[in-house]
Amino acid sequence: MEVSVIGSSSQAKICTSWSELSSYREIRFCNFQKRVSLLHNTKSTRWRNSGLSFTLNAVQYSPVRSDRRRRPGSSSKPKSLDGVRVFVGLPLDAVSDCNTVNHARAIAAGLRALKLLGIDGVELPVRWGVVEKESMGKYDWSGYLVLAEMIQNAGLKLHVSLCFHGSKQPKIPLPEWVSQIGDSKPSIYHADRSGNHYRECLSLAVDEVPVLNGKTPVQVYQEFCESFKSSFSHFFGSTITGVTVGLGPDGELRYPSHRQLASHSNILGVGEFQCYDKNMLNLLKVKAEATGNPLWGLGGPHDAPSYDQFPNSNHFFKDNGGSWDSPYGDFFLSWYSSELLSHGDRLLSLASTSFGDTSVTVHGKIPPHAFMVQNTLAPF
Repeated sequence: MEVSVIGSSSQAKICTSWSELSSYREIRFCNFQKRVSLLHNTKSTRWRNSGLSFTLNAVQYSPVRSDRRRRPGSSSKPKSLDGVRVFVGLPLDAVSDCNTVNHARAIAAGLRALKLLGIDGVELPVRWGVVEKESMGKYDWSGYLVLAEMIQNAGLKLHVSLCFHGSKQPKIPLPEWVSQIGDSKPSIYHADRSGNHYRECLSLAVDEVPVLNGKTPVQVYQEFCESFKSSFSHFFGSTITGVTVGLGPDGELRYPSHRQLASHSNILGVGEFQCYDKNMLNLLKVKAEATGNPLWGLGGPHDAPSYDQFPNSNHFFKDNGGSWDSPYGDFFLSWYSSELLSHGDRLLSLASTSFGDTSVTVHGKIPPHAFMVQNTLAPF
């Protein structure tokens, strides 16, 4: 399960605790692991035979409040959710990388069935690599406009996810012109300690660096949002009720720490730190020098585990005496997490600027991963 929480478009921010989440008006719970078949009893077989799978999303629009007094040490996680509205995620490749609607007839049949089932709306991923594919500032919204009109005609609401990341399944990379820049300047991508670059989203360290033909990624994302607002303005309020802004890998506010699995194992390990691209190392160096410990800025932890290893397999995340709980560990992890939060603030702020004068709400996705080690929140 993942939690996506943001307030109104004029007050978008990152939430870091359940107590903060409970104060917001909209909480979305999404499960992308389990596919939901909604038409197994329908007479129409076109949708079923197409192999389409939709994802169930529950959206809660009223404040989450508890009448019970919280006991010391108890979790602040909301105990119940009332007033739930249900949205269904459209297939990730509903619009192909050629900007055409995949399985248009099957999707139309599915939308009609969802309406009959009492579903409130659907969620549509809008890909940067599809819309702004060929060159910077050249937008083609045609496929998504067709799909938005189909959703409107079906009488459903629409929640749009603006995806500033690529994907392997379905195979939709970043825009071609961005990938071309990355071929000559791979430092625009995150890198692990082996120097392997993650090419499905830009490094958060270049947010405000003019690496995209003289513009910063933040400027490019802002212009993308403005173009979207202009092209879909007639759907706002009546059909489009919310916009999720992509914040990282798979749209989530996180580092691409789990991008590799050992060939002999399906076990997802602790992952690796993604701070070894040139721009992240520059930020780390500046921070370390500012604290009077320049040696701390030479790189990430030398004793951290690799992708498919468990936390206790190396010294850094050891339960007792691990260097994550040392002055250096506190420095590094504080810097590493603060850079991520600053990135989220930048992107949500630009989205709030773009959509602040509309009736839609702005959202961001955060992966709720946290582990406790002897009553201490561990950073893995």
